Amino acid sequence: MQVHTGQMRTGAQHSYTAAGFADEGVTALTRSSVTGRMFGDFADAEAFGQSMAGAQTQHSRRLRGHERRLGVLGDKTHVIASSFDEMEQRNRAALEQVRSQLWSNTQP
Repeated sequence: MQVHTGQMRTGAQHSYTAAGFADEGVTALTRSSVTGRMFGDFADAEAFGQSMAGAQTQHSRRLRGHERRLGVLGDKTHVIASSFDEMEQRNRAALEQVRSQLWSNTQP
């Protein structure tokens, strides 16, 4: 089995980038608020404004959730890549030790 930890780390960086974009989206979305009066001074405009404000809040929450999950995904991917790298180092050391022992046992 081959594991490309460099590619895993690149994927983690992409997750961090996407998390940053989600954060930028939240910032842009919450920069201003929606009010009913911006659509007119009558009941239907007020109702539409409230509906838009609710949608704005919902999208902001979803984006914030995406940002958190993408950041966690990047963190976990780095941890997994490090685990594979450490396991590879331990396995190489163990194989080298076996090779050295076999070599010394075959020498007169």
